Amino acid sequence: MKSFQEKEKKLYELLNKLNNFDVSQIQNKDQLEIETLRGHKNQLEIEKNNLEEKYQNLVKELESAQNKIENLENSKKKDQKKQNEFNQKIDELNQETEYLIEEIDKWQM
Repeated sequence: MKSFQEKEKKLYELLNKLNNFDVSQIQNKDQLEIETLRGHKNQLEIEKNNLEEKYQNLVKELESAQNKIENLENSKKKDQKKQNEFNQKIDELNQETEYLIEEIDKWQM
């Protein structure tokens, strides 16, 4: 019997606690947490947008740098080709000069 009375007493205590429980406090607390989370979410979205914008700018800068490098490489190839042509013409002139010197030497003998 004692256990039954103890159980009944505990049940009444729990019922009193439930009756005194204020749901509005929990709702207010939840509402504050939701507003805080919304604020964090908005801040994160702003930061995300800023980072995406910076990323796009970096991509454009990278493309520009790659184009400049490509143009410089093409220019270097053209300059090297011109240098090779110039060297070839110098070699031809040297050969022609040597031939002319040999011919002059023949005529002088």
